[in-house]
Amino acid sequence: MMKSNFSLAKNRKSIYFLILVLIYSLVLSGCSNGAKTNASNSYLIDGVVENQEVDVSSKLPGRIETVKVKEGDTVKAGQVLAYMEIKELQDKEKQAEAAVEAAQAQYNNAKDTYQLQQKVNDADIQAAQAALDQATAQYNKVKNGARSQEIEQAKAKLDEAKAALDVAEKSYQRTSQLFEAGAASQQTLDEVKAKYQAASDDVHYAEEALSLIQEGAQPEDIKAAAAAVEQAKAAIMKAEAGKLQTAIAGDAVKMAEANLNAAKAALDEVKANIEDATIKAPCDGIITVKNVEEGEIVSAGTPIFTIQQPKDNWVNVKVKETQVGKIKVGQKVKVTSADFPKEVFTGVVESINEKPDYAAQRSTNERDDKDIVAYNVKVRLNNEKLKAGMSVTVDFSGSKEEK
Repeated sequence: MMKSNFSLAKNRKSIYFLILVLIYSLVLSGCSNGAKTNASNSYLIDGVVENQEVDVSSKLPGRIETVKVKEGDTVKAGQVLAYMEIKELQDKEKQAEAAVEAAQAQYNNAKDTYQLQQKVNDADIQAAQAALDQATAQYNKVKNGARSQEIEQAKAKLDEAKAALDVAEKSYQRTSQLFEAGAASQQTLDEVKAKYQAASDDVHYAEEALSLIQEGAQPEDIKAAAAAVEQAKAAIMKAEAGKLQTAIAGDAVKMAEANLNAAKAALDEVKANIEDATIKAPCDGIITVKNVEEGEIVSAGTPIFTIQQPKDNWVNVKVKETQVGKIKVGQKVKVTSADFPKEVFTGVVESINEKPDYAAQRSTNERDDKDIVAYNVKVRLNNEKLKAGMSVTVDFSGSKEEK
């Protein structure tokens, strides 16, 4: 019995020893995340191909009228994917166009009124200012009396009138003698007499004018001239008050212009909505998801199609810190896939994450070492043969930086 127990204990020790050896071997191998090495010093990491995908949504809510594509279809940028119902939008467009037309007419009328008011007001101010200048000049003339030049001019006119009277008088005397002698007709005598009388009147008027100038204006004349000045000033104030009406007309133009701009903006918005009711592909690619059927109502911003871009693809792999230092951004790598066993594709390291993702290998108490972490490395493929979801292997051995 004791011998049997001894054998059992010995077997248990052997089993424990084998387990420890196996664990130690696994720890030393550092196998994790699909990383593999071989005798040729290759460093291979498995990953899955990812593709750029673009969600397409409607910019406005509404009912889908027609769907032009299905899943799996290849589309080009700008190609129509679906049409939305636009009858309600078309009705709004007509209303908006009518509003713009009315606002335009209102603006034109306000502008014409303002321009006319401005012209009339400017003309009134100019006329009132001219009247004031004239009244002021007359008042100053009456108040200050005639200038010496005016007196001399009045004397000269009187002398001219007297000279003309002397000639007319002599002519009248000769004609009278001829008439008495029967050498002149009564008509001739009458004409000469009329000229003589007119010349006499001119002398009288010239004498009175000279007398008035020399004597100066009467008080009532000065008062009348002053009243004319005040009346002209009142006309100026009235004309200036017209500027307020012009300003009001100008404000009406600004308001009408603002209403016109608002109406145009509303029309532009409706037109933009009608344009957005035609849902188009933003890029080349393949329709991988179609979330809508004809007749369905969709919300703005909800994805209704997904477009995958076959040539815009990459693979993310996790590289241990013990290897990541050997990899450089821009270097070329070899990529293989079980789907294409006879082909080797070329990839380019696009980025290396500065922050580790997780511990690729945990430390053990027996070794008393540290965790080994992994960093994400993005390898750009840009090859439409490698489809999203395919498993590939990236070979970093013997890679060179792309130039």
